[in-house]
Order: sequence, then C-alpha cells, then structure tokens
Amino acid sequence: MGENIFGELTYIFLQLFVLLLLAKILGSIFEKYELPKLIGEILAGVLFINLVILSPGVFEEFLNFTVANFDGNKEHFLYVLGELGIVFLLFSVGLEIKFGDLMKVGKVATYIAMLALIIPLAAGMLFYFYPFITEEISWKAALLIGTALFGMSTAVSVECLRNLGAMNSTEAKIIVSTAVIDDILCLALLGVVIGMINPDSTPVTIAITAMIVAVFILSMFLITSRVKGLAARRKRRKEKKMFLRMESDAHYPMPPSIPAPMSEFNALGLAILVCIGLAALSMYIGLAAIIGAFLAGMLFAEFRDTMPVEHNFNVITYFMLPFFFIWVGMNVHLDVINAEILLLLAVIIVVAIITKYVAGYFGARRAGHYSKETSHLIGVSLIPRGEVGIIVAVIGLKGGVFGPDLFAVIILMALITSLITPPLVKHAYRKMEKSRSAVYEEIFTERGEEPGDLLMQETVEEEKVDEEDPYRKV
Repeated sequence: MGENIFGELTYIFLQLFVLLLLAKILGSIFEKYELPKLIGEILAGVLFINLVILSPGVFEEFLNFTVANFDGNKEHFLYVLGELGIVFLLFSVGLEIKFGDLMKVGKVATYIAMLALIIPLAAGMLFYFYPFITEEISWKAALLIGTALFGMSTAVSVECLRNLGAMNSTEAKIIVSTAVIDDILCLALLGVVIGMINPDSTPVTIAITAMIVAVFILSMFLITSRVKGLAARRKRRKEKKMFLRMESDAHYPMPPSIPAPMSEFNALGLAILVCIGLAALSMYIGLAAIIGAFLAGMLFAEFRDTMPVEHNFNVITYFMLPFFFIWVGMNVHLDVINAEILLLLAVIIVVAIITKYVAGYFGARRAGHYSKETSHLIGVSLIPRGEVGIIVAVIGLKGGVFGPDLFAVIILMALITSLITPPLVKHAYRKMEKSRSAVYEEIFTERGEEPGDLLMQETVEEEKVDEEDPYRKV
C-alpha cells in the first residue's frame, strides 16, 4: 500500500513538473511578443493531451497518464487545482473594483456594457438555427454560446492599453469601466444561465434561480456599501497611530522593533477564508463559485488602504491559475475537428468580432458623442473573450451541454479573439492619436500659436478634457 501511494505521488509530481514547464515556456513566448500568456498555457494543455492521444503508450509508461483516467474525471487533481485557480482569479479581479468607483462609471460605460451584453447574446441564440452541422445545436447550447460571446476579457484589453501607455486616457477609463460593468452583468446572468441549463429546470425553478441570484448579489452589494464606513474609520485610526508614532520617534528615537509573528487571521489569511467561504456559499445555493469569489474581492477592495492583500494574493493566483488554463487545454481534442467544425468556428469568430465591435462603436458614438476614431478604439477593445469565454465553455462541458466539438470551438474562439485584439488596439490607438494631433495642430494654427509638444495635453485635468476636448462631438 505504501509503495503504491508513493508511486502515485511520484507520478503526480512528475506530471505537474512537465505541464508547468511546458506552460511556462509557451506562456513566456507569448508574453515576449506582448500577447496574453494564458494562450500559451492553454496551448500547453492542448499540445500535451494531443501528444498523449497520438502516443498513449509512451505517456502511460513514463508519466502514468492516460486519456481515459483524465477525461470527465472531476476528482482529477488538475481539475481541483484548476477550480481553485479560477476562483482566486475572480477574487483578484474583484479586488480591483471598489463599490464607490462602480457608482461613478457614468452613463457612457453603462450604455456600452448593456449593448455589449444584449447584441452578442441575441446573436449567439441564433445559432440554434445554424444548419451547417450534423449534430443540431440545442437551445441550451445556443444560450451558452451567446453567454460566451458577451463575456469580455478585461485582462487582454487592459494589458494592450498599458503597453501603449494609455491607461490615464479618457478612452481607457471608459473601456475599463465598461469591462467592470460587463463583468458584473456577465456573472449575474451566468448564475441564471446555470439554472436554465440544469436538466431538471422548469420555468418555476428558473425564476427562483433568478431571484436567488438577484438577492445574493444585491445583498453583497449592500454589505459592501455598509463596510465602506468601517473601512474609512479603520483608515483614520491607522493614520492617527502612524502620526503619533512618528511624533514619538522624533523626540525619543526607538530601536527597531521585532515584527510580531503572523497570525492566522492576518489580512491574507482572512482574504483566503472569505474568498473560499463565499465561493462555497455560491455553489451551495446553486450558483457558480466564481460569483462568490468575485463579490468577496469587491468586499476586500474597500479595505485596500488598511488591509492590502493584492500583492500576496496575486502571488497565489500566479501559481494556481495556470492549472485552470492547462486543464482547459487538455480538454481540447484536435481529432474532433473537421470541416463542419472549422466552418462553425469561422462563423462564431466573425459573429464574436462584429457584435462586440458594433456595441462598443455605436455605444460610444450615441451615448458619449465620441469621434469615429475614438469609438473605433473602444469597439476593438471589447473584442477579446479570453477568460470569460473559457469559463462559460467549461461550464457547458461540465454540465453536458457542450460536447468536445463545441467546447473546442468556444475555446479556440476565445484564443483567436484574444490574439487578434492587441494589433487591432495598437493600430486604432495610433490612428486616433494621429487624428487628434491633426485637430490640435489645426486649432493652434488658427490661433496663430505653435502646436508645441502635443503630449503635454495629457496633463490637463480629466474634467476639463471631457468638457473641452475639441475632438469630441458634444
């Protein structure tokens, strides 16, 4: 018995080493070219599992790994590690969103986010009538396709803007605010969708699920809004203690004190406890674990100044998250892909690009009265699906709604839209800046002034830019 357990653990550690090594190598290659590293991590899983399919005997002998033991096995260690990874990711996303900031995003971001939900979801539902595939797409599968299409990858868009040095621009703030609202709406609707795809669902149970989702999210928002006062008082007490300590040290210099031992309920320990607790509560009431994790992150975002956990928690996420993407990639079997699937993939990619772009472009033009170039930048920034599309695909696979073919299509759609977005955003941003510079130069020429360094325009206060930007059509 002892030898068997020791042998199994040896193979598990060996599998972890091989998969992580492959994921880190491919992820670093994509990072080098300013592309999302998650693509490399997913491709590591795709490469590994398809090599196993091609040469099963080799991998069984050296790694004790077989496709039969992995496929559909929810007790597999990679599945458990992957679930923890995605829960920690959503907590980290929530940490970036303060409840107060959410209330300030404005009508433009809200309008765009609503369009970016309705248009892709409606287009995805139309795949129920898609005729060019042997196996018909059920209405549940069409619903999940629509859900995957309206989910936006915040990480990809933000990374593109950060690489361009545009994070302080008005456009970047609109895109990030839109992504925040999109995440909230996506997670809320995802809870309802999970209830709808349940085999035992009825109109009554769906209505009950929708009410549970609404009550749960509104309750968490209410709690979060209430703890703002507690966070403010905690911040004032901390500032007062620091002031008194500085004043005391100025008169009576003290030797450096020995740091107190870390308690079990320090900031990081409490964050992990609340994250897992709310994730478990979400699952207990029939929702996805990621909904509770996301709301837990928003709760801790209010204590960012007095209980900072971002750095330490991101270290944990950095280690755990690749397992989720590796597991996703290992469920993509290339042997299921044929001409019909490739055609479906092409159609879904075209629909994914058009629906998000239309929502972003026309939302910016109508609600914000922005120029064509600015609206174009906002439109292309909404295209990547990334993590959200992948999460939806996993839910469809685990729920038996997606087969291996549809699962592969959604994963590839998420990867391809994430790959094409960085060059599109880069081109759109440079085109916008070029057009904006031309407008400023024309205005300065009319005034008889020298244009000077146009980059100095970015030092203008944000409110003044919004009101007086000559390139925005008010």
